[in-house]
Amino acid sequence: MSLDSALPLPERPDVPQGGARVPVEPGRGPVVLERVRELAALLDEVPDVVHQLGDAQVESLTQVLLRLHGRSAQVAAVVTADAVDRGTVAGSTAANTTQWVARHAAAAGVPVEPVEAKSIAVVAEACREPKNAVIAAAVRQGTCTVSTARAALTNADKVAPVVPFADRGEVLSWFLQLDPALGVRGVQALTRKILATYASEALSAQDAKLEQVETLTWGTTATGMTRLVAELAPANAAVVKAAITAGSAPRPASPGGTDGSTPAEPGDTSGTADASATVRDDRTPGKRRADALVELVTAGAKVAAGEVAPVGSAATVLLTMNLAALTEGIGGATTPAGDVLDAGAARRAACDAELIPAVLGGPSQPLDVGRRERLVTKGLRAAVLIRDGGCTFPGCDRPPGFCEVHHVTPWWAGGTTSLTNSAMLCCRHHQEVHRRGFTAQVRPDGVTWDLIPGRMPGRNRAAA
Repeated sequence: MSLDSALPLPERPDVPQGGARVPVEPGRGPVVLERVRELAALLDEVPDVVHQLGDAQVESLTQVLLRLHGRSAQVAAVVTADAVDRGTVAGSTAANTTQWVARHAAAAGVPVEPVEAKSIAVVAEACREPKNAVIAAAVRQGTCTVSTARAALTNADKVAPVVPFADRGEVLSWFLQLDPALGVRGVQALTRKILATYASEALSAQDAKLEQVETLTWGTTATGMTRLVAELAPANAAVVKAAITAGSAPRPASPGGTDGSTPAEPGDTSGTADASATVRDDRTPGKRRADALVELVTAGAKVAAGEVAPVGSAATVLLTMNLAALTEGIGGATTPAGDVLDAGAARRAACDAELIPAVLGGPSQPLDVGRRERLVTKGLRAAVLIRDGGCTFPGCDRPPGFCEVHHVTPWWAGGTTSLTNSAMLCCRHHQEVHRRGFTAQVRPDGVTWDLIPGRMPGRNRAAA
C-alpha cells in the first residue's frame, strides 16, 4: 500500500509460531551450505561471460543477481540471529554482534559498509525477541529488507506510546504493509503521520528541538571543491527543497541564445541555424540543483544588501492537509515529496509562504475546466500533483518538477481538461504513452495504467 492509504491502518498479519530452537540437528544444512559456496564461486565468473549472453538472458541474470543481493542480507540476519542464540558470537573474540558480522565480511573478501553490518546485527538481535516476531517472520520470508526492518524497529518505539489501542506487533505490521518501494523513507514518513494524528503536540515539540540543533557546515575537498553539509528540521528542509526543486528543472536553450541561454557556437556565421530549435540541457541533476541554490542565495543576498526590493512572497510550498489541521492544529500536512510537517509548521508557513491549498475547486479556481481550455490551469495542476505525487507510470520515481500533466483521453479525441482525465507523467513516459497508445484508469486516490498498446481513446482515428 502507499503511504497515503496507510491510514486507516491495516490488520496485523499472521505471525508463525516457532518452537524451541535446536542448536544442531541432521538435515539438508550441510548440502545447502556447499551449494551456496558453489554459487558464490559462480558469481565471480559472471563478469567474464556476460558478453556471451543475449538481451533476454542479461535481463534474467540481472533479476537473479538483484534477488541474491537483497535476499542474502535478509538471510545473513537470520543466520546471525542463530549464531547469537547458540552462543557462537559470545564465544568469539568480537566485541559485539556488529563486529562479528564485519569480521566475517572481511574474511570473505567482500567490502561491507559499516551501516550495513550494523543493520544486520541490530535486526538479528531484535528478531530473537518474541515482541518482534512480526519483523522476524518478514525477514525470514524475504518480504522486508534489512534496512526497512531496522527502521521499523526503531520507529515502533516512537509510535507505540501514542497508540495505546495497538500492540507492538500491530505497529510493526503497519510499517511492513507499506509499499516496499517506499523503503526506510516510507517508514519514517508514516511514523510522522501517526504522530501528527495522535500526538501532534509531541511531534511539534520534537521538531522544535530539531530546529534548535540545525547545522550548516562546509569544508574543502581534495579536489578543491567546497562541500556544504546541512541538517535541517522537516519544516525548514521542506522550504529549501521546494525552492531548489522549482529552479532546478532542465532549461532547453535556443541556438541563437535569444532567451538568455547558451548561444550558438562562436564563429558560426552561416546564418542557417534554426531559431525555433532547442538544445538539450546537458547539466546533471546535481549541477542543476547546485545552480538553483546559487541563484537563490545570490537573489537573497541582493535583497539583504538593499540592492533590490523584495518582491512577492516566500517560497511556494504545496501542502496537503485538512481544514481541522490548519485551523485547530490537530494532525499534520504532507508535501509533494512526502515530507510530513506538524500542523504548527504548516500554520507558520501560511503566514508568509505562497500556499496552494489542497482544498481546491472554489468559484475562483474550478478544478474541471471541461472543453473551455486545453492547457492545464495552475489549480488543476496542483490538484493532480497532490493526488499523484510524481510520475504515475509503473516503476517511475520522477518527482513533480520533472513531470507534465497528461490527458488520459486526448483533447483531440474529446477528452476534457479535468482532474478525472489527468495523470502526471515525466517527459520520457509521456512520450512513451502517446507513442504506444497506453491508457489509464483515474481514481480519486491515484492512477492505474493499462500497458496494452493501442488502447488510448481515439488512437485508431489518429492513426487514420
